[in-house]
Amino acid sequence: MMDAPARPPEQGAPPPEDDATAAPRAVRGLFAVLLEALRTRLDLATVELEIHARALLQLLLWAFGAIACAMLALAFGLTALVVALWDTHRMLALLGGSVLFVALAVLFGILGVRAVRNPSGLFEGSLEQLREDQRRAGGVR
Repeated sequence: MMDAPARPPEQGAPPPEDDATAAPRAVRGLFAVLLEALRTRLDLATVELEIHARALLQLLLWAFGAIACAMLALAFGLTALVVALWDTHRMLALLGGSVLFVALAVLFGILGVRAVRNPSGLFEGSLEQLREDQRRAGGVR
């Protein structure tokens, strides 16, 4: 009996691998996937940071403009009050204006401390994606 001749390997199929080359190739593939996932997460974090930075800058500009206009309006209003009461109660008008400005400074300070204490959810999307990656890596679907 004659053995059938071995068929040549198909053109599209990869050549059979031995165990010595399969393990390093699998490790390199896993490392490449991990690097790609890390790059994606860093890109997402960069975009989120840029969005938060722009929003913060816009908020600061609008807040500065509003506070400056309010303080100027208040200063001109108090100046008009002092001029109107110059002959009768000028010290009362000046002290009342000073107390009002001190009260506003305290109020703005309290509001500023409250705004700093509240977290804004920075990198929330990135952290959620990392939790999803961790869940997938743990085998939980």
